[in-house]
Amino acid sequence: MKIALMTINNFRGIQSGAFYFPLNQRIFCIIGPGDSCKSTLLKAVEWCLWPTWNLYVTDLDFYNGDTTSPIIIEMSVAEIPGELLTEDKFGLYLRNFGAVAIGAENDEPVDNETSVITIRLTIDNTLEPVWSIISNRTDPRPITQKDRRYFSFGLIGFEYEKDFVWGRTSVLQLYGGTSRDALHTAYKEAMRAAVEKADLTALDGATTEITNIGKEYGVRVAGELSNRLLMQNGSYSTNVGIFEGKVPFIQRGLGSKRLLSMGLNIRASSDGSLILIDEIETGLEPYRLCTLINQLRAEFTNQGQLIFTTHSRSAVCECRASELFIINEINGRVSLFPVAQQDALEEVQSLIRTEPDAFLCKRIIVCEGKTEVGILRAFDDYLYKCKKFRFAYNGVGTALGGGGNKFFKLAKLLKKCGYDVCILMDSDLPEEETQKSEMEALGIKVFSWETGNSIEEQIFHDSNPKCAEELIALAIENKGYDSVKARLINDIENAEAVFIFGDDSITFSKEVKEDVLISVGRVSKGKWNEKKKRHDGGWYKRIDLGQAVGEIIFQSGRIKDGSKFMETMNALGKWVKANDP
Repeated sequence: MKIALMTINNFRGIQSGAFYFPLNQRIFCIIGPGDSCKSTLLKAVEWCLWPTWNLYVTDLDFYNGDTTSPIIIEMSVAEIPGELLTEDKFGLYLRNFGAVAIGAENDEPVDNETSVITIRLTIDNTLEPVWSIISNRTDPRPITQKDRRYFSFGLIGFEYEKDFVWGRTSVLQLYGGTSRDALHTAYKEAMRAAVEKADLTALDGATTEITNIGKEYGVRVAGELSNRLLMQNGSYSTNVGIFEGKVPFIQRGLGSKRLLSMGLNIRASSDGSLILIDEIETGLEPYRLCTLINQLRAEFTNQGQLIFTTHSRSAVCECRASELFIINEINGRVSLFPVAQQDALEEVQSLIRTEPDAFLCKRIIVCEGKTEVGILRAFDDYLYKCKKFRFAYNGVGTALGGGGNKFFKLAKLLKKCGYDVCILMDSDLPEEETQKSEMEALGIKVFSWETGNSIEEQIFHDSNPKCAEELIALAIENKGYDSVKARLINDIENAEAVFIFGDDSITFSKEVKEDVLISVGRVSKGKWNEKKKRHDGGWYKRIDLGQAVGEIIFQSGRIKDGSKFMETMNALGKWVKANDP
C-alpha cells in the first residue's frame, strides 16, 4: 500500500493540513525544525490505520484542546490490498486519485489512471473514534478493525523493546508460526510446576488464624489449610524474551535494538507494507545511519512505502534530493514541500550536501562566506549578553551559502520550501546588485554594507584604531608576522610611515584616517581569484577566525556609534526577533 494524500484537521498541533505523497516515490524523509509536527503526522497515519477497536483518546489530542471541533483524518491509499476490493467490501468505493487531489465532485474511477480508497477517522467530543471508507458517490461505510488490518503497516518509534519479548503487539508473533499455542503450553506447564514446588510455609500463620476464627464464628474447617499458587488461564506474571547467551537482548545498546527492530518489522511485512520510522537517527552513529538508509532504499524499490523523520544532518546528506520533504507549521497550518523538482535534482542535491543544517532550522540567515558565519556566532553571544535572547529562541540558524551565486540559489530554494530566509553578504561586486533586488522581490531580506565594501572593509572602516590594531594582531597570530607585514607594505602606499613594525606586533604610528583603515580592510579580505570567483588569502576566511573577529568588535566602544556595520547588525537583530513568541 501507498499513501497518496492525507488531510488532517484539529489533531494535536495541526489545525489543518494537506499532505501529498508523489506516487512515483516510495521513500519519504520528512525534515524540518523542531515542533513542526513531524511526529504528529506519523501519529495521524498510525491512528487512521489503527488495527484494533480501542484507541486511547483524550481532550489533549484536539488542536488547542478544543473538543468542539472534531478530529478528522482522511487518508487516500493506492496499491490497495486485494481483500478490500470485492463488492461486498469496498470495491464500489474506489476513487480517481486525480479527482481527489483537486477536490473534484466526480471521483468515479477512470481506466489507466490511479485509483484510491479513502479512509476517514472522525473523533468528536465523545472521544469515540469512528472509522469509515468514503467517496463522493455514496454514504460513508464503516470499516472494522479486522478490515483495517489489511492495511499492513509497521511503526518503529520508541517502543522497540517490545519486539524482543513475545507479547501480543510484538513483531515476533509474525515469525513464530504457532507461537500462541507454544507459549500457552509452556506457561501452563511452568505454572503447574511452580504450584507444586513453591514454598509458602512463611504464610501459614494466617491459616491458623482462619481456623481459630472459624471456630469462634461457627465455620467448620474440615481439612488442613495451606497456601498455594493459583493456576489461572491467561494470567501470567512473567514474559518470554529473546536472549543472547544468558543475557536478555533488551540489554543491548539502543542503536542495535532499534536497527534489529526495524529489520524485523520490515522483513515481516515485505508484501508492500507501509513502514513509519520516527527519528530514524536515534542511537545510531553516522556510519550505521548511512548504511541503514541505503538498506531501506534497497528494500523499498518496487513495493510498499517508507516514511521517516529525522533531525540528523548525516541522514539529510545521505538522502537523495527527491526523497526529502520539508514540513512547515505556521499557526497550526501545516504543509509539506518537496525539496527538489525533477528538473533541478542535481543542483539541489549539491546544495543539500554542502549545507544540510540549513534544512533543519525554522528561519535561516544565508551567509556569503565563512567570515559572516563566524561573526554571526559572536553576534549571537552579544545579543545574549546585552538583550538576553539567542538566535535559537526564534528558531533562527545560519547557513554557509558559498561563493559565486551559490548563496543566492540556496536562499531561493529555502524560500521556495517555505522557510523564512534572509541573506548577509558583501557589497563589493557591482554585478550582484541586480540579484539583491531579485531576492528582495521574492521576500528574501538582504543585509549588506556600503556600496563597494566587503565585510572586512566595513569592519575596519567603522573600527577605532585600538580595535583595528587588535584585528591586525589576530591576523598575525594566525597568518604569521612576516606574511601580514609583507601584505601591508606591498598593498598600502607609504606603509612604513603609517605603521610601526615591531618585532612581533604592528601598530599605527599616528592618527589614522578612514582611507587607511579601509585599505587595511581591503588587504585583509585577500586577492580576487577570477577563476574561482572568490577572494583568496584573506586573513579571516574561517568560521573560527570570523568568530574571533566578532568577539573583538562587539566589545563596547570598538565600533563607531551610528556606523553602517552596527546599523546593519541591529537591523539583522530585529529580523531575528521578528514574530517574537
